[in-house]
Amino acid sequence: MTSADASTGKQGEHARAKIFSHMYANQIGVNLGRGLADPYVPYLAVKALDASAAELGWLQAFTNLFPAIMQVPWGKLSDLFHRRIPFLIAGGALSFSLYFFMIGALNPWQLIMLVAVQMFIGSMMIPTWTALVGDVTTVRNRGSVMSRFLVVATLAYIVGIAAGGLLIRDPSAAKYYAVPFFLAGVSGMTASVILYEIAEQKRKMYASPKTLFKFSLRSFIFISDLKENKNFRNLVVLNTTFNFLMSIIWPILYLTYVKVLHATAWEIGIIAITGTGATLFFQTKVGKLLDLIGPMPQILISRFAFIVYPVVVALSTQIWHIYLLNIALGFATAMSNVAFFSYIMDVAPEEKKGEYFAVYNTLIGIATFVGSVIGGYMAWFFLKYYHDDWVVGLGAVYAISALGRAACSVGFLKLKDPVRYPSTLTAVVKARWKSWRESRWSPFQWG
Repeated sequence: MTSADASTGKQGEHARAKIFSHMYANQIGVNLGRGLADPYVPYLAVKALDASAAELGWLQAFTNLFPAIMQVPWGKLSDLFHRRIPFLIAGGALSFSLYFFMIGALNPWQLIMLVAVQMFIGSMMIPTWTALVGDVTTVRNRGSVMSRFLVVATLAYIVGIAAGGLLIRDPSAAKYYAVPFFLAGVSGMTASVILYEIAEQKRKMYASPKTLFKFSLRSFIFISDLKENKNFRNLVVLNTTFNFLMSIIWPILYLTYVKVLHATAWEIGIIAITGTGATLFFQTKVGKLLDLIGPMPQILISRFAFIVYPVVVALSTQIWHIYLLNIALGFATAMSNVAFFSYIMDVAPEEKKGEYFAVYNTLIGIATFVGSVIGGYMAWFFLKYYHDDWVVGLGAVYAISALGRAACSVGFLKLKDPVRYPSTLTAVVKARWKSWRESRWSPFQWG
């Protein structure tokens, strides 16, 4: 290597280090902001704005919808212009600025509309961030870089949750949410603008806007992908149904926390922290396990495990019951995160992997949108029928969700993974149990 080559190499290393430093700063600021406000938006709706179950259903529905169905058009628009940074800056700055307006919401529907607009604008950050990571990494380091970003983002989110819970002094008045929501807006907007320092390579558009428009429309036609691949069709049908059945209770969880368990803002924060923290703790462990046994055992464990969630919530009499539930199901959540991704990778044709993920995410978004709306109105009906008996009225919705999940989970037993993996769950458990008996190692050390 010549001195000139060495100099160029050092400059390249320095440039990459600068890019990654700005990206880490972005992830810290964005997720710190999300943690400060997001877990407390439904809490604001219930405590300060007296939102009904139906209104909470719409609030949750828009939170589910846009991040899923808008990934394809935003991603293709980013590809058209071969730019990621403008979308990340605009999406971050505009969506986080809406936290300032949420503080002044006078009724639940104003808050719902603000959340809907925020989700629509903010959804442009999801595919463009993934594309930016792809642009600045190689095949050799992509997995490790993305995992580090995930860890940093999750830790920042947890810190934000804790800070938000401590800053909300009196949750019954909207003005007391001003400090965490204001800080959330400032943090997210600042983190978005930081990306301006990243210089993207100038490239020509790969297609005309007319061509892109036609391609985008074709991407929303799902019938061909579902018809041509039986394994993928079965997965989509089963998991969209299961997610629909899960989502019918999402709008009423905060009603249970507030009206039945009388949770404070800090306790709402702990609920979010225990769920996120437990999932993060188990994530790498189940990833190693998946490499040995494949996704199907983890899909089955996660689906059957989530049957108990509405049952335990409905029967809970203390807020710490929810903490323990989140910790216990962190293992199943982590399994779900990696198993469905892996299964789609296994069954999708090489040239259509991106399209299959777009179809899957869009249909899940639509299912959870519909489920949240229906769940909200079901709770509203049962509460009227049982004369605002919160335990019985909300319990009826939890019971429907639990029974539906149980019936749907049986269908997952018919799913087959076309890829053979080196071991089975039974063999791994036996081997780890034997190893633990002999050396007293933890049975959770899969790798």
